[in-house]
Parts: sequence; C-alpha cells; structure tokens
Amino acid sequence: MATLSDPFMGNSTSTAAADANALLAEVNAFLADCQHRLAFNTRWDNLLNVAGIVLSVAIIASGAYETSRLTTILGGLVAAIVTAQRAFPFGPRAQFYRVLVGQTANLLTDTKAGAPPSMVATTLKSLRLDFAQQLPRGSSSKSDEKEKP
Repeated sequence: MATLSDPFMGNSTSTAAADANALLAEVNAFLADCQHRLAFNTRWDNLLNVAGIVLSVAIIASGAYETSRLTTILGGLVAAIVTAQRAFPFGPRAQFYRVLVGQTANLLTDTKAGAPPSMVATTLKSLRLDFAQQLPRGSSSKSDEKEKP
C-alpha cells in the first residue's frame, strides 16, 4: 500500500511545485555567486586603475621637483601595476560576470513569468558551463553551424 510520502500516489502538483522552488533557489544561488565574483573583479580593476592614475600624477610631481630617484621608483611601480593589469584581467572578467548577472536576472524573470522548468534548467546548465569555462553564453554549448558540410 502506498503511503503519503510515496511519489507514486499522484501528488504530482506538490512535487512539481517543490521542484520549481528548488530550481528557483538554484538560480538565485547562481546569481549570488555571479554577483560576488563581479564585485571582486570590479573592486580589483578599480583599485589598479586608481593606483596607476595616482602614481602617474606622482611621477609628474616628482619630475617637477627634480627628484629623479623618486621618479624612477614611481615609474617602476607604474610598470608593475600595468603588468598586473595584463596578468590579471580583472576588467574583462568583470564584464563577463556583468553579462552573466544580466542573463541570470532575465532567467529569474522568465521563471517567475511561468517558463517551463525544463527550459529554465537547460538555460541554467548553459550558464553554469559558461561560468566554469569563462566563455560567453552559447559558445560552449553549441558547435558552429557553418562547420557542417
């Protein structure tokens, strides 16, 4: 005999609602993770940009006061900051996560508007793959149609 916890009792409405709520929670968790990474990359990108500007102005000031040793040190620091910006591309990563945040927000809107859970799950799966590979959406889940003979 079936019990109340038996999934075969025909209580598919509550199961479907629970699945939809779980999917919505997963989308919200993904959004929070993307927002966290966006904030991290934006913060470091801004810090390196401001440091480069401040040091550049300091180089001009030290040159005006004819302190060549200080100018040399400040020049080396600017070179280090430029190298760090090239080695750690915080700006492009921030842009990437900004796009993912927007796409995930659109997915949340679709979910709340009644999009089929299978479509939401497929889109979330694609976004997660892009997140893991840091590739723009669509480039990781489908091959180029022009490659077919």
